[in-house]
Amino acid sequence: MQFETTTCITHQNKELLEMYANKFNLTISDFITSLIHYAILCEKQKPKTFKKITYRKRKKGEWERIHLYIRYHEYEFLLDMKKMWKMSVALLIEYCIENVLEEFVKRLLQEDDTYSYRFTAYTFKFEKIYGFHSYQIIWGLPPEIMERT
Repeated sequence: MQFETTTCITHQNKELLEMYANKFNLTISDFITSLIHYAILCEKQKPKTFKKITYRKRKKGEWERIHLYIRYHEYEFLLDMKKMWKMSVALLIEYCIENVLEEFVKRLLQEDDTYSYRFTAYTFKFEKIYGFHSYQIIWGLPPEIMERT
């Protein structure tokens, strides 16, 4: 099942993303979510707390609206990234293009495996710790399952 959302990026960045997505035989949506997932795996930013979400500066005529067709868990992942890095989705994409894209493409060319950076598992864990309710977001399989395998 897919979810549709929109964001705005520059014409130049759209062309760049389309070129690489075609090169690796991915949709632009899959390439973007893989790029952002790679950035979080490599810890390219530290989580920020008690700050508001920042948005990229918009200049008239430079931006183009694109439609992202993503799975529900990928949409939740993007929402989490907004909260963790305090960036809008458009700014996340821009940040990853400027700071991660080159390294990501080199890695994909070396490994010839685009699937390993696809965001595939997403779950929640609710528990009470010392009387406080806790909510844990798990990107991947829960540790309890990983320990059993």
